[in-house]
Amino acid sequence: MKRSSLAWYVAVACLGGSLCVGPVVQADSPTTVKVSSITPTTVTTQAEEAALKQKQQYQADTETMGLLWMRTSAEYRALAYQGYNVALNIVKMAVADPSHQRKPLAIVLDADETVVDNTKLMGESIANGNGRFDAPWWRAAVHKGESRAMPGAVEFLNEVHKQGVEIFYVSNRYAPVNYDATVQNFKELGFPSVDKDHVLLFEKDSDKQPRFDMIAKKYAVILFMGDNAGDFPIGTKGKTLAERNGIIDAHKEDFGTTFVVFPNPAYGSWVSALAKDYQNLSPEEQKQVNNQYLQQ
Repeated sequence: MKRSSLAWYVAVACLGGSLCVGPVVQADSPTTVKVSSITPTTVTTQAEEAALKQKQQYQADTETMGLLWMRTSAEYRALAYQGYNVALNIVKMAVADPSHQRKPLAIVLDADETVVDNTKLMGESIANGNGRFDAPWWRAAVHKGESRAMPGAVEFLNEVHKQGVEIFYVSNRYAPVNYDATVQNFKELGFPSVDKDHVLLFEKDSDKQPRFDMIAKKYAVILFMGDNAGDFPIGTKGKTLAERNGIIDAHKEDFGTTFVVFPNPAYGSWVSALAKDYQNLSPEEQKQVNNQYLQQ
């Protein structure tokens, strides 16, 4: 092999992420070597990994108190019970209202932090220094099938089912990876209406509106439930913080009558709305954004 060819193979191997930990060397002969000017890519990779770990740890630190509140507080449990009580009253009033009988009745609800509790999984991640709950994290976490029922969720869902109202779980869990694990988990928890017609996960579009529209063609949807503004048919996806708040204000009469919201200070679209590309900002940049809002 010519020495230029050997140098090319070594360079490609290093640029491809193999075990090159020092500078690339070019072979002049079986007994002599010369240092090349190619910079090893592992230095960049290690720097990127260090930056990611720093970001994960910072996000873990900022999320700790909110997640502790969800994990431990009596107030969080009370708000869950309150949400289901309000929702069940709405369902019972709709069942008794003859004007709703033109279509079968249905409720539409999110899954995570609406009827299932993932705070233990998130807590374990934060305790290990990772508070970055991105799509890969969620797909791996929920695939374990270890989500727990929120306080009062099983009783609420089964009472709605007993009332003859259809239940649709419209979640942005990723269907190609998480559907089977989700269905099995929900069945083990004792949730009703857990099948391909009622468990509608994210496939190609994370915007829930097309799934809402599909349900509304056949059913009179009397109630939406969720922990994120995107769980409601009000068009907040991709909107700025100010736009999201304005949309909520415009629908203020719907909350407690058609919409029931559950608290979630740990994650959600509200985080990404804080600033453009907020999740990818450095810890220092995130601190600047956070402090700006805290002092307004």
